[in-house]
Amino acid sequence: MNVLRTLKFAVKGIIYTIKNERNMRFHTVAATYVLIFSAFFNMSSFKYVILILIIGLVFMAEMFNSSIEGLIDLCSKEYNATAKAAKDIAAGGVLIICIGAAVSGAVMFSEVEAYKRIWKFFYSYPFYLLMLIAFSFFSYFYIFLGPVEIKNKLKSTWRKIKFGKSKITD
Repeated sequence: MNVLRTLKFAVKGIIYTIKNERNMRFHTVAATYVLIFSAFFNMSSFKYVILILIIGLVFMAEMFNSSIEGLIDLCSKEYNATAKAAKDIAAGGVLIICIGAAVSGAVMFSEVEAYKRIWKFFYSYPFYLLMLIAFSFFSYFYIFLGPVEIKNKLKSTWRKIKFGKSKITD
């Protein structure tokens, strides 16, 4: 039972980070695109393992960075040069793993024929192109507003619609 409680807390930490950290939402969207488009590449199981590990490392680095920043904010209420340096160092760690991930991705996804397959796929199935465009549109709001803010805006809009209807019928 203790293992389940620990797992529950870990999942809560992941959800909290996604809800509250824009960079984590960016990483989740980027990982989703990478995994979707990886299907067009002739990748071995080993390359997929490496890809998943790299994605996991980026997520982990972002979560460590967020937790370090949170602890520093908790301990240091006013400006402190050491606290700033610690935050910058943590952010630098995320940048290093992201650069490594980008370079690894460039190497793993260097197959020119795969890009032709992607083009042919979207040309042959325009519905999927529309889905990709819709996903891109949703991704923008997901990254920059976050799931909590999107939920609040939808609730607010729904209340306005309901309020507007009740005025009309009264």
